[in-house]
Amino acid sequence: MNSMDEEQRARYWKAVETEDKWLDERLTDIRGRQDTGMISIRQAADERIVAMEQHLDAVRELRRRHLEGGQSR
Repeated sequence: MNSMDEEQRARYWKAVETEDKWLDERLTDIRGRQDTGMISIRQAADERIVAMEQHLDAVRELRRRHLEGGQSR
């Protein structure tokens, strides 16, 4: 692997870590609102699904851009 590939992978992992942090913060917020009764268990579950789907989409896009040589849409 050349240094350009290594740099690209490093950028990818840094971006994935940022997305992971966003997901963790989002799930913490949802859990807190559920624990305080602001939202129901069902609403919390629905919000967690949306957050996780957004996270997966973001990570797929990062992989496409950084590791598969694609450009942003």
